[in-house]
Amino acid sequence: MRRKVIGYVELYWECPACGSENLGSHAYCTSCGGPQPPDVDFHAASKQQLLTDKEQIERAKAGADIHCGFCGTRNPANAAKCSQCGAELGAGARRKAGKVIGAYSAGALEPITCPNCNTLNAGNRKKCGSCGGALTKRVAAKPQPAKEGAKSIPKGWLVGCLVGMLAFCAVIYFVFMRTESIEGQVVAADWNRSVVVEAFSQVRLEDWYDDVPFDAENVSCREAVRGQQSSPPFSGRYSEVCGTEYIVDTGTGAGQVVQDCHYEVYDDYCSYTGYAWAPYTTVELGGSGLVANWPSPQLDNEQRLGEASERYTCTFQAGGSTYTYTTESYSDFQRCQVGTRWNLEVNSLGSVTSISPAD
Repeated sequence: MRRKVIGYVELYWECPACGSENLGSHAYCTSCGGPQPPDVDFHAASKQQLLTDKEQIERAKAGADIHCGFCGTRNPANAAKCSQCGAELGAGARRKAGKVIGAYSAGALEPITCPNCNTLNAGNRKKCGSCGGALTKRVAAKPQPAKEGAKSIPKGWLVGCLVGMLAFCAVIYFVFMRTESIEGQVVAADWNRSVVVEAFSQVRLEDWYDDVPFDAENVSCREAVRGQQSSPPFSGRYSEVCGTEYIVDTGTGAGQVVQDCHYEVYDDYCSYTGYAWAPYTTVELGGSGLVANWPSPQLDNEQRLGEASERYTCTFQAGGSTYTYTTESYSDFQRCQVGTRWNLEVNSLGSVTSISPAD
């Protein structure tokens, strides 16, 4: 799986001292001036826009930032000395990176109007940048006028649909799943066994082009997906398939927007005329009683036995009605001695779903 980079977005961090929301690129809180702690978590806004500032993008590409080991100031990954105290950054701690922040959702946050001073603030702030008041009320979205000709779905119709679905589920339960137990006596036991006879003959086959025999006739090909890989092939046709875009923390205050992608590789898939073993006929044998035999067909030099199947039926009498139970287990069938009594689980359609010996 290949990770495809779409771009970068600004992340945010919450000041542990005053609770203010700050841009990920800010090393200090814009409200109280407190430094960004080394262990603070970055997070994304509910809507994001790709960065266009080249300097921010290059910093995000450079790697995780380093917090100075002496004063804790955050510095870019390529810095040699701390921008605050001038200390060497060799003893500094590099921020963790690689954590998945969440899905990427293109757009922008709605602004928040301060309830105290009516100042319009960015949608990611918790305190007003003008008066410092708490921002708890968001600007209500204006209701969009209904499009001409658009009709709302009546609630009664939805309720009716729900009731109908429940009724349908109830019918399925009572018809197919609900059973009753009755006691019945075995009155007959019948069996049927069959064997497919295969012949080596000319048939229509399918395979990838490079696996088609050289002597194949009437070859007809179409393009199909043969496999997938993490990198594009050197030749031939392929298509790139990518998943949902998501954000990964770069450790710089910016998030990398990526997609997990793979390449579907196409090849020619062909049908052709060739020789192979194929069903020729089916031979059946059946009878009554608990001893069953397999059919023994006569085979010529270009024939062989193929798939075999078996079906056994136990017939019961219970309360004046006749019930049948079919199984493919020969050992279960041999227990159906005529005259023995069994407990039958019967559904609403009169079909026997299971049997067990009566006590």
